[in-house]
Amino acid sequence: MPRMTAAAAAARIVRDESGDAAFGCPDTPGGPLYAALAAAGTALRTARHAQSAAHMADGWARASGRTGVVVAGAASGPGLVPGLHAARTDGVPLICLTAGPAEPVRAVAKQVLPAASAARLPWALREAFRTAREGRPGPVLVELPADAGTEIAYDPAVDASLPVRSGAPHPPQVATALELLLAARRPLLLAGGGVTAADAGAALRALAGRLRVPFADTPGGRGCAGDGDELYAGTVGCSPGQQALGAADCVLALGTGRAAGLLAGVPTVIQVDAEPSAIGGYGTAGLGIVADARLFLEALHDAARESTARPRTWTGPTGAAVPAPGPGGAPVPVRRVHAELDAAFGTDACFVLTEEVYGEWGGALLPVGRPRRLLLGGRGGPSGWAVPAALGARAALAAAAPDAVLVGIGTGPGLPPLAEELAVAAECSVPYVQLLLGRDERGPDAVRLAEAYDCSGCRVTARDGLRSALEWARKEAVSTRRPVLVDVLARPDT
Repeated sequence: MPRMTAAAAAARIVRDESGDAAFGCPDTPGGPLYAALAAAGTALRTARHAQSAAHMADGWARASGRTGVVVAGAASGPGLVPGLHAARTDGVPLICLTAGPAEPVRAVAKQVLPAASAARLPWALREAFRTAREGRPGPVLVELPADAGTEIAYDPAVDASLPVRSGAPHPPQVATALELLLAARRPLLLAGGGVTAADAGAALRALAGRLRVPFADTPGGRGCAGDGDELYAGTVGCSPGQQALGAADCVLALGTGRAAGLLAGVPTVIQVDAEPSAIGGYGTAGLGIVADARLFLEALHDAARESTARPRTWTGPTGAAVPAPGPGGAPVPVRRVHAELDAAFGTDACFVLTEEVYGEWGGALLPVGRPRRLLLGGRGGPSGWAVPAALGARAALAAAAPDAVLVGIGTGPGLPPLAEELAVAAECSVPYVQLLLGRDERGPDAVRLAEAYDCSGCRVTARDGLRSALEWARKEAVSTRRPVLVDVLARPDT
């Protein structure tokens, strides 16, 4: 059997399971794993802080649909805690390879897998990738052995990923769910982030088309099935998606997690989630099913195809259109901001923002046209997720959709926390547009701060200047290969 160092075997597994990107804040440069990653063709993008490295891997995983990888030295453990906690809360699959003790991050990791020896490392790493993806995704920590530079017997030609056990639905539950939908007067399909994670958008559209039932999405599920379908009713939390939810008498909630109060008042709820602890979290009587969203939708579609009955026809509200912007001065209303974003970038853009910004600044109006183009974070852990996550997402898009524009959205005054990673982006030629929405003209000069990080920026204080500023920012990011800041004096009301 071929022989190679354990570090080289680990690097090949990372390349096979995750791709050509890893993120870190190495405090022991020159270690065997770093050299092995480079030899395997995996670029190690370094951050200024361990928390930022975890957030970068988080953004990369959300945008790519693969498992993010973080590499950390022995002294970086405590700094990883906020980043891994955010990934655990939001259900993002990450692998953290660290040479340090696991104790600082044990409480926030989905699992800790010690590799006690060099020979154990490849198998611990394969198991870590399986665990990170299986069920509700989350971060898994792998403790690197001290002898990772030791040669072991390993043949990459015969090694392979471990199978991820998917939750196939129980046939009687599928039949009951179909009966409830067929008996309802105003049924609605509601897609959460679990539909995106399971790549179940096509299955959702197929079921909606088969039953002629409208579907809506939550903020976490935006774009999972596209916004252009005739049966798309919009996003809950914003009219007309909220109107459709309020009118429905039976809701099939798919991968919506534990969002308390979301389905309060709905007479009949069918909740499907891969995570058992999420079932029943709404306090609403109904049917709970632990299953993979895609497998359940496909099984329900097959059952509906064999049935001759159809739900009662009703017309849910159609997706909201952003009104044409009118003339005016400052500050810029949020509807105008979203209309200009749509005009400047279209539905091919990828937006990165926290749930707080999404709720306060009309995130449901963002032009999202496909899966993994609205990345929402910030449910867990301290602030600082947005800028590093945007850099990780941009790295994922560079390979999958190089022409797509990445837009980070934050609020002022001043730059978001951990914005010092903009200096890393400028040094590593990472182009994206950072939109900063602020109510007050007072406060730090964000444009000057961005320029201090060797980035470009401009200030917009009137509605008429926003379109040209966004178009300039898009061109400037491409030509300079660096982040560009657009600081807008805005107001959150429409």
